[in-house]
Amino acid sequence: MQFRPFSPRAALAFALVSLALSTLVGVGPARAQGSAPALEMTRKDRLAVLYSNQVIFDRRGEPLVSVRVTEGQKLVKFRSGGTLTMLPSADDGARLRAPAGTGWQVTVEEARLGKVRWWVVAERLPAGELTAAAESRKRWQTAGHEVSIFEGGALVGIAGRTLDTRSLSIAVDPQPTREAAVAAAEALEAEQAILGEVVAESVERPGGWIVAREERSGVEIRARDLLWISPAAGQSVDVADVEFGRGTAHSGKADRRYAGDLYLAIGNDGLLAVVNVASAETLLEGTVPSEIPASSPEEALKAQAVAARGQLLAKVGTRHRSDPYLLCADTHCQVYGGETKEHPRTTAAVRATRGQLLFDDRGLVDTVYSSNCGGRSEAFQRMWGGPRNPTLEGVVDAPAGADLAGTDESAVAAHIDHPPEGAYCAVTGRNSGVFRWTVTRTGAEVSAAVNKLAPVGEVHTIQAVSRGRSGRALVVEYVGSTGRHTVTGEYVNRKLLGNLKSGLWIVSREGGAAGRAPTTWTFRGGGFGHGVGLCQHGAIGQALGQRTFDQILKLYYPGSRLEKAW
Repeated sequence: MQFRPFSPRAALAFALVSLALSTLVGVGPARAQGSAPALEMTRKDRLAVLYSNQVIFDRRGEPLVSVRVTEGQKLVKFRSGGTLTMLPSADDGARLRAPAGTGWQVTVEEARLGKVRWWVVAERLPAGELTAAAESRKRWQTAGHEVSIFEGGALVGIAGRTLDTRSLSIAVDPQPTREAAVAAAEALEAEQAILGEVVAESVERPGGWIVAREERSGVEIRARDLLWISPAAGQSVDVADVEFGRGTAHSGKADRRYAGDLYLAIGNDGLLAVVNVASAETLLEGTVPSEIPASSPEEALKAQAVAARGQLLAKVGTRHRSDPYLLCADTHCQVYGGETKEHPRTTAAVRATRGQLLFDDRGLVDTVYSSNCGGRSEAFQRMWGGPRNPTLEGVVDAPAGADLAGTDESAVAAHIDHPPEGAYCAVTGRNSGVFRWTVTRTGAEVSAAVNKLAPVGEVHTIQAVSRGRSGRALVVEYVGSTGRHTVTGEYVNRKLLGNLKSGLWIVSREGGAAGRAPTTWTFRGGGFGHGVGLCQHGAIGQALGQRTFDQILKLYYPGSRLEKAW
């Protein structure tokens, strides 16, 4: 820790502030009077949070998780209504205690950029399947790809049981940037079925000086690489102008409040990342209201809380391998808005289901969820590959009903035109325009999008050649005036066709013939999102029908059992 010399005027201001500071530097691990003990974490714990999949626990036995709330910032401003304990470089031996109400501005000096390589994830296997991983490596190498295997997930012991979410990612074709890796993934996914995610490999970690200045006195703290911030017990930290949804239509900035500890670290871009470290339950209180309307029935909120809890644990150690945090606060992981976004009804649902998770014979269930399944949820393995998952095979989202008679165009059309009687997700989905929908795209729009992938000329035929159990288009062939091209992947095709709401669609063509109007493509579809696991609109519909949260969960995750892990 360094303190920069300041002027006599600043020195006087510092002397006044010092009256309120019990001490600038404290030695040893003793808890600061009236302040939170940094979640009872040691320096080793705090550093382990940054770049590992190690899971540590608070005094109540709840796992602690680090969530990036914003990054890529040149300036960060924060303050607290209570006393703040600041630990430069997360060091137990040096502490600054700032009085309530003091405001701080943080910048970076002498930044050193991180170096990262990005890989395309072709397959993912359970951690124990080493032989299968070796065979997969050889197969991809034989096909001419550079291959690396990354272990993700975590091995966590909770309440006498082991939660093993570890997996092996078979990754190919390293790229210098994430954008290049995403493009490579889309190109490869258009040729064959792959997982299609990208994973980062840290080659060299970033660094620099994090400089925090108190707004009124000018007191300055300089910390190498990391500044840890711990509010007093029961207090929170207010962060100004938190950027959210970067790169999306819903991006913006807002002042937000966070419970638990915060730390400021330097990202690979040499700029500041703000990370919230809190218990899983605290994080869920700020996550659930961002995932489902707080006005939803109580049992639907409870079902969402359990599903979100499972997703939180399932994603630990699988994302952001090269970043100084485990998860992000965006849709890539789970949307998280901190205390600012909390609502009494969703908080009550989280607390009513505290520590409850779904398990099957294989372990923790990956409780994925989406907005609206359109009347029939999709099988996990059909959507994302991998071995069959009996808990995520897909179900009819209705009191009774059969699978589609087939997955040809006529069967899918019949499903869209005549959904299962009493479909749960239709209750609220119809009014919101996501249960059934119709959109049009011009021939020029479609042709331009497809020709970016392959020179097929003017597209005159769009044909789904492979569909999932729910009827979702997984592989689509585009035939044009000069060629044809096949694109694999439900989401890739949705994006290609102008961001369709789901992969459950059929298409018709109008115009295009000589002397007639230009081509128009009309897509009639159902649902919103990937459709795997819990259907949020369906959960609301079930709850309105007096079904309990455990009954809701059993429908979407058949064969699972609800157990309390902490």
